[in-house]
Amino acid sequence: MSFADRAVEAVAKFLDSVGMNGTRLRWRWNQRQRLIGEQGARAEQLWRSTRAPHKMCPHCRALVPRSARRCTECGESLRGVASPGLTRVLSNLLPGISGATSLLVLVNGLLFLLMLMVPAPAGSEGAQGFQRLLGMDPGTLLRFGAGYGQLTFLYGEWWRLITPIFLHGGLLHIAMNTYALLQLGPLTEHTYGRDRFVVVYLLSGVGGFFASQIFGTFTVGASASLSGLVGLLLVYAYRHHGGTTFKQVMLQNAILLVLVSFAFPVVDWRAHMGGLATGALFGLAVRPGSPRSGAGERAWTVAAGACVLLVLVAFWQLAVHPR
Repeated sequence: MSFADRAVEAVAKFLDSVGMNGTRLRWRWNQRQRLIGEQGARAEQLWRSTRAPHKMCPHCRALVPRSARRCTECGESLRGVASPGLTRVLSNLLPGISGATSLLVLVNGLLFLLMLMVPAPAGSEGAQGFQRLLGMDPGTLLRFGAGYGQLTFLYGEWWRLITPIFLHGGLLHIAMNTYALLQLGPLTEHTYGRDRFVVVYLLSGVGGFFASQIFGTFTVGASASLSGLVGLLLVYAYRHHGGTTFKQVMLQNAILLVLVSFAFPVVDWRAHMGGLATGALFGLAVRPGSPRSGAGERAWTVAAGACVLLVLVAFWQLAVHPR
């Protein structure tokens, strides 16, 4: 019996001796101990699941190596199955959210918190202190990679076509984009696979910010990439899905996106329309579902890896070329 158990038992006996209900104290303590034990068991199970060498095929329930892209028993694609490691941790923390989507949410959130922690540059105009939650100062946004046409095209800072995808100008901005990403991301991953989701997300962001910054716009936000997902799913709904309800929902989302883009002066409509067009073109060029061959699957994996590498290089260039 631990010291805490002996202390509780002593208090319970004292309560019994003075005519009070010591049994209730013992019961509550036992319930608390049981709850702690169950939480510890769940935490241990989560930890073991992240280190497991296998994952389960959802089609035939066979255990396959964690790196397998197709089931070794039935040959079905393992698209959307969380592998042990960081992907499974994020999937467990955000149930129902696929791995790449949850990783994007995490990266966007960490960058936003980092911007809040960094003091505003000297002489920077805009909000200071906690006011930056409502609107980040332009100096900090530029330091972290905001898009600005003059820097991108006149000074050759090409990485500003990529870095703005992961930046946000305020709490409301990141909250709205995160909500949209949690709605559109898992659906796109399930329909087109993780690799093609990563590719279209980055390409739509680049396409949107190119259309925006060519006119010299100062811009940040994931909405260019999210607009690309709307365009992609709209094409998918009308070319492949066939369901009336899904078509109506995606058409309503596209119309709402266009209305919001042009109704509010603070919204970068060029980035939205550029991203929407890029995603729609991707949907016209790429069929949903698993690649038809192993070579095609490997090609998309390489393309997704190249996109991730390009993002890392973009932020590296930003770090070694401070402005």
